Amino acid sequence: MSTYFKEKNNESTFELFNKRTIYTAISDNKSYTNLINFSAEKILYGKVNRTFIPMTIPQTANKLKSFPGKSTTSSNLRALNFVVDAFTDLQKQFEKCRLLGKIDPSDEYLSSLQVYKAYVDPHSRYESYLNLLNSSISQSTTINSQKLKDFNMLTDNLMEAMNSSGRKNPLTFPAFIKSRKTPINVSGLAIEIADLDASNDDVKFNNFIESKNWDFFINTCRTYGFMVDKDVPWRLVADIGSQPMLEYAGKYGMKDTNNILYNCYEPASYSYYNSFTQRMLDLYYTIKPKRIIEVSECKGKTKINRIKPKEYKNTQILQESYGQESFLMLYCKLRFTEEETQYTEDQKNIIIKDILQISKSESENYAIDHFERFLNKTFDYQGSLSYYVKENKAREEKEIFGEARTAGTTQTTGY
Repeated sequence: MSTYFKEKNNESTFELFNKRTIYTAISDNKSYTNLINFSAEKILYGKVNRTFIPMTIPQTANKLKSFPGKSTTSSNLRALNFVVDAFTDLQKQFEKCRLLGKIDPSDEYLSSLQVYKAYVDPHSRYESYLNLLNSSISQSTTINSQKLKDFNMLTDNLMEAMNSSGRKNPLTFPAFIKSRKTPINVSGLAIEIADLDASNDDVKFNNFIESKNWDFFINTCRTYGFMVDKDVPWRLVADIGSQPMLEYAGKYGMKDTNNILYNCYEPASYSYYNSFTQRMLDLYYTIKPKRIIEVSECKGKTKINRIKPKEYKNTQILQESYGQESFLMLYCKLRFTEEETQYTEDQKNIIIKDILQISKSESENYAIDHFERFLNKTFDYQGSLSYYVKENKAREEKEIFGEARTAGTTQTTGY
């Protein structure tokens, strides 16, 4: 066991705290401007846009590029196209300096850079998470699945369960993207050059911070537009606000950070809400019992009734039964349980009422987009969503064409 650094999480809380404090102090170096703590000031980097809306790389967009085979430890490792180009040139620089004897060639990780991990598909990760979550929900005492007669009963019980656990265990895809359950790798901006345990500070110190090539590594990464994760020092993250990285992005027609955010990402709610009804139907069939047994007394005799829960053959039948407007309301209510909002119930009802009105005059997707803007916005409540929508209409075109956005919204992303 290391005397000064944490190796595993099985030590006492006191020991873990002290050892973590030591690593934090030793790894801190103000001269390394690109050595960043992504668990603090940039915790949402690559997962939300400048208005804090959860975002993902569109599945239909051809924005990802594979790393050259010789530079990876497994096939089909990918990142955003300009990130791959920048890293490939970074690798070449390391190779050149290694051959010239400018860096220690014996260093296992910081002499010849190899890609161990890069882009992680958030949709696949979400499906795996959702299977576990649905199973957990079905066993929740709050749901009372043995008495679930129809979808209405599910939504009532589900809201009660999510009110107590929504922030910790989100149900919707946008909240999942924004949560700690989703790594920065889903952004297509992160590259890992080692396959090590991120909880082992001893390994970080001995293999990276104490490396003879550490200074060269940090400084060269900055030259090519990469930040280095202070807590995971083998993780490089493209700085899409740096001039070197913007030069690589410029080869693909993206001249600034706004262009990158607009061209490479879309709100996570876009594709998700189209599947929301089906997901709720899947959850219903995961939870509902085959039969509900009701016991009653009649004239001194015990009577047992076996009731079959309501069946919904497809989403169309469920929508007709529950109401499409009700699904929009359900989505909004679930999202409220997943975010750090301070709205009163009356304020939430006003917002949802505005959402329903916007969906009628515009479209559901348009309404969802503005609801997410409002929900994730870090400003005080001003009365109604319609006020916020009017305020933002003029701003939308500026965002599309890459003009500057409202100041004061970059504190936890750093774009």
